[in-house]
Amino acid sequence: LGFDEYEESLTDGLQVLRYNKTTGYFPHMDWIDDPRKKEEHNFDSAGIGSNRFATILLYMSDLEAGDGGETLFSHGWPAGQAEEEHVHLDDAIDALRASGDVEGILKRDSWEEKMVANCRSRLAVRPHSSRAVLFYSQHPDGSVDQSSLHGGCPVITDQPKWAANLWAWNSIRGGFPGSPKNEHVVEKNRAANKSPENDQQKHATFINDKSDESMRHAQLFFQDTFWGNYGFGDPPLGINTFKGHKWHVRVDGEVVKSFTIGRDKKQEFHI
Repeated sequence: LGFDEYEESLTDGLQVLRYNKTTGYFPHMDWIDDPRKKEEHNFDSAGIGSNRFATILLYMSDLEAGDGGETLFSHGWPAGQAEEEHVHLDDAIDALRASGDVEGILKRDSWEEKMVANCRSRLAVRPHSSRAVLFYSQHPDGSVDQSSLHGGCPVITDQPKWAANLWAWNSIRGGFPGSPKNEHVVEKNRAANKSPENDQQKHATFINDKSDESMRHAQLFFQDTFWGNYGFGDPPLGINTFKGHKWHVRVDGEVVKSFTIGRDKKQEFHI
């Protein structure tokens, strides 16, 4: 990746992940999109901005074939597979249902069932404690690489999947001196007497109180970017963020709740 040593300004830090039975997440990009340039930070990595350019996913547990938990690359096909051997989604779902592997575990026509079918037909990497996956979210010119769309296949065994991921940036990320700015937003905030971005950094902790059954399989997103699993069996998510940032809670792919970061240096949000 071109790093001589770890630098906090060029990564989001190491995030440890645990996926229990039926837990997964649907395909998403790690690259952060801000098409209308509403944020002070300039995410346009094809221009002068900075964004996530690489993801390292480390597996810390072993899952057998058929256990689920694979990392799925939705636009890819298995390496070396001839085009006439490709299995498309409808046929993959039929094969999955015929196997009986998710009967009584996942609901029919749910996004989880579709994910398992895709994980058995598309390009997917099975977790193994000696494996790591490295993939890029940007092309060499800094433009977003749509082929990096990826997701996590639901685990369909009692053994949990443990992993850790690290996001690396192509240049200094927001909140650190020297990070690229959208100057029109900076000027607008200055005119409104808003604090500079660096002074606005907050620490937010997102906690699932396990009191609402509909939030059992919740996931946390920044804009449209998946951040972490936020369900009953998941630890609280501690995040460095900024005043005004919006965080969304999704269940089955739908936004069910949103939080806006306020003025306090440390904040907690509960579902």
